[in-house]
Amino acid sequence: MIDRYRLEVLVSQTGRAELWRAHDTALDRPIALRLIPADDPRAPAVLAAARRAAVVDDRRIIAVLDVLDLVTDDTGTSYSAVVSEWVEGRTLTDIQEEREGEPIDSGEALPLIRQVALAIQHSHEVGVDHDRLRPSSLLIAETADLDDPFTLLGDSNVVRIRGLAVDAALWPETSSTTIDSDLHGVGCLFYAILTGRWPAGLSDGMSPAPRVGDRLLPPSQVVAEAPPAIDDLVMRAIDPAVSGDDRWETFGDVGDFVTALATLDAPSNRWSFALPPTRPDSVGRRILRGLGRTAVAAVALLAIGGLALGGLRLAQGADSPWGVSPTPMATEVLMDVAVGDDPLLGTDTPTGAIEIVLVTDFDPRGGDGVEMPELVDGAIDGDPATAWTTDIYSSADMDGKKGVGLLLDLGASEAVSSVDLEFLGNGGSVKVLIAPEPYGKLSKWTPLANAAGVGTSINLRSPRPIVGRYVLVWFTQIPLVDGYYQGGIKEVSVLR
Repeated sequence: MIDRYRLEVLVSQTGRAELWRAHDTALDRPIALRLIPADDPRAPAVLAAARRAAVVDDRRIIAVLDVLDLVTDDTGTSYSAVVSEWVEGRTLTDIQEEREGEPIDSGEALPLIRQVALAIQHSHEVGVDHDRLRPSSLLIAETADLDDPFTLLGDSNVVRIRGLAVDAALWPETSSTTIDSDLHGVGCLFYAILTGRWPAGLSDGMSPAPRVGDRLLPPSQVVAEAPPAIDDLVMRAIDPAVSGDDRWETFGDVGDFVTALATLDAPSNRWSFALPPTRPDSVGRRILRGLGRTAVAAVALLAIGGLALGGLRLAQGADSPWGVSPTPMATEVLMDVAVGDDPLLGTDTPTGAIEIVLVTDFDPRGGDGVEMPELVDGAIDGDPATAWTTDIYSSADMDGKKGVGLLLDLGASEAVSSVDLEFLGNGGSVKVLIAPEPYGKLSKWTPLANAAGVGTSINLRSPRPIVGRYVLVWFTQIPLVDGYYQGGIKEVSVLR
């Protein structure tokens, strides 16, 4: 026991600081209890930070409930303690794991970061900074439906921010940026939500964002689904200096970021053409979600007049929510340039095809674990008249299955720069992943590149080579072909 709090689960221990899930015996409720030894030189700063944070009244920020200057446990050890709400939720790293490495798409990311930015703006208005926003600072409610923009926009219980002021007092550090710390942190969170990578290096189990030299690549060059129009907001918030692009000037503060975000985040601009006034249920609602997500990813738009799913169509000629005219079909992704002429890696990039020694179907989500294994050689035989195809499905999402793919064994570890693909049909969504082993769990694979709404051929290219023996070509959506849904690969080549 610590005071009236019964210690239950040690959640984390960093140095001498401990975080416990505890139970308030007086009020009969779970709480979070942060303990720091009373003789720790950081204790006074931590308690002062907690008292400042306690004045912030915003449901999106996990509240400080009590500050204990000096308490002892059953062994007589003395601590300073901060008592906070206990909140069940998922970090960005947790969500990445759930989604098997697939980042949150733009339609979901915008309302999420809007809630985060509004909460930080509110705390600034009462004079309290967070000063240490990290991937673990953001909790998403366990019950949150990230596919539902209505919920994300209006429910402050979806987003919860922890460690306001206290984390910075516990782990003081010298900032690597000259701009406002919380503006930088909000920008980093936005980047992480969009890409699944952390701009400031490895943090809380999240992989670092790709760089070319000292230049941080903007989100649209990391994941194909991120619209280029978002790059401006993200990079200006993180710090334009890291981009090497003098077009971008930083925001003055988080309030400026919120104002700029509103130009992209207004529901009337983003969803009025894709979602009806009422909230349809079951299949109809899922279809509308899919259309809304497709609409917000400008680089992944299909031909407006040609997209039909369950009898629902987007209006011909509807304006893109990002202010960019929809393209008939996405045929380029990331650095889709001629091999050996990479504007980021230089003209001396190693080139050449890598031999594929074995190809197999990859269907960990299927009931029988196989997907047309007898056709796999058609994808590497050099004859576009033959192909590996998926089974036939009644919907683009393979009747709810998360994906299916083709596994390529290179025989040994290779530095893979790009993959050339020829597809059966137009309009599928595909990602290419690399791994040293043929893992059954996608979260263990490293993404090379991905694209949505692709045409019949594409070169998927990474900003820098990724080393691994196995290459996975993974369909997340399959196209409509002759009245039914089926994916297929006519030819695949892996390039250094």
